[in-house]
Amino acid sequence: MKLLVVEDDPLIGPAIKAVMENAGYTVVGPLRDAAKATRLGVREQPDLALVDVYLAGGENGLTLARKLWEEHNIPSLLITGFDHRGEEARDFAVGLLRKPVMPDALVDAVGAVGEILAGLRPSSIPPALELFGRPERASAAPGSAPQTAPQPAQQPMRRQG
Repeated sequence: MKLLVVEDDPLIGPAIKAVMENAGYTVVGPLRDAAKATRLGVREQPDLALVDVYLAGGENGLTLARKLWEEHNIPSLLITGFDHRGEEARDFAVGLLRKPVMPDALVDAVGAVGEILAGLRPSSIPPALELFGRPERASAAPGSAPQTAPQPAQQPMRRQG
């Protein structure tokens, strides 16, 4: 599975990359800029984008995740350390992961999302992961709103970070 990492923190982005590569994933990034992330996403066609909700410079990870899905059919798992409610992202993101997150929980969360994207029921769901649903890649045409299949909501851990 190929991942696009979009994280503006100069310590967290490389840490996510290292953890995911050590778990056997192919990682593109980390990128700190939404415009560069879009261009690289289009070129690399990752299976999933890990997108920080609040990016530096006033850029919004929600806008990026929506664009990746609606224009390029790339699903996103949002990541945040703030008390962010995911309702506004249910139409274009697979879920929301609360940070700080331990490396094993990050790998488990991406694994669970990978199972969902493959049409499977996840074998386990970390407490820090709030699932929204499974984007239907084949049914979403570029520029149209994606379809989602309902998934049970998970209780996220409330952490500051």
